[in-house]
Amino acid sequence: MLSSRIFIWQRFTRLTPDEVLETIPLYHPIWAAADPDDITFADSRAAHGNFRNWARLTAHAQTALHRTGRTRVDQEVLRWAFSRLGSGT
Repeated sequence: MLSSRIFIWQRFTRLTPDEVLETIPLYHPIWAAADPDDITFADSRAAHGNFRNWARLTAHAQTALHRTGRTRVDQEVLRWAFSRLGSGT
């Protein structure tokens, strides 16, 4: 029944590391100010080139920034965000 409602099936692949560094800073303002090494760190540890994972990570990183009063994502903020993601990433 589902396939009868889908006009065109789309296959999505993971972003490559270069695509992550190009795309993620444009995705959300917290990543625009982030160090590229921290973006690479986040991708290798949690997001794995998956945009849905980046969305979840972004939400948790925003919470961390708000709670700590920090203005930039760093590895300490990222580790806190990783701890909130659970084992699904």
